[in-house]
Amino acid sequence: MNQLAVTLVVLLLPGIIAAIIFDKITSHSKWDAFKFALYSLVLGIFCYSLLQAICWGADIVRCITAPLTWSFLSIWNSALQTEYSLRAIEVCFAVVLSAPVAFFCSYLVNHKVFNKLASRMGVSQKFGDENLFSYFMNGVDVVWVYVRDRDAALTYSGQVVSFAENNSCHEIVLGSVRVYAYENSEYLYEVANVYICRPLGSLVVESISDEELVDE
Repeated sequence: MNQLAVTLVVLLLPGIIAAIIFDKITSHSKWDAFKFALYSLVLGIFCYSLLQAICWGADIVRCITAPLTWSFLSIWNSALQTEYSLRAIEVCFAVVLSAPVAFFCSYLVNHKVFNKLASRMGVSQKFGDENLFSYFMNGVDVVWVYVRDRDAALTYSGQVVSFAENNSCHEIVLGSVRVYAYENSEYLYEVANVYICRPLGSLVVESISDEELVDE
């Protein structure tokens, strides 16, 4: 393996870590190998760019007592020219920064910052990468819900604990659950938690307002 290949692998290391963290804490469509490698590269560049910005900030602070000189990371040169070698300390600091970079990018994605900005500018009405079920369940006002299960002829009222969707079914875990008959809403019983797994399209989920919650 030549030095350029080694350099690229090391360059991707912070990005790989950031991509793994990002993948675990955001809702998005499944990544294939190409997309994961692409995001790893982009997040890795973000990590090194943040480290470069920190170095420049330190240069500005030092200029109070000494002439201003700009420090540049060796990674920019070593990634393109084989005569430059990597500095291990830069890679280590970039790895440390991979978590903050992943958290920041996850915040932008989870709060739909770019989608909201594009919507306000009239550029796009796309809500995000996840499906509508996840988009709805991730809403800040979706805490207490009615889950209407037509197949079991039951209606569940409870607090959303967790949820998931795969290619064949919807999964929801509710806490503080009240169970009613589906046809006439007759109260049946109460349980601490319930796990519901049904084929796609079998469940109807309704958000409960504060007024409805008090009445219940």
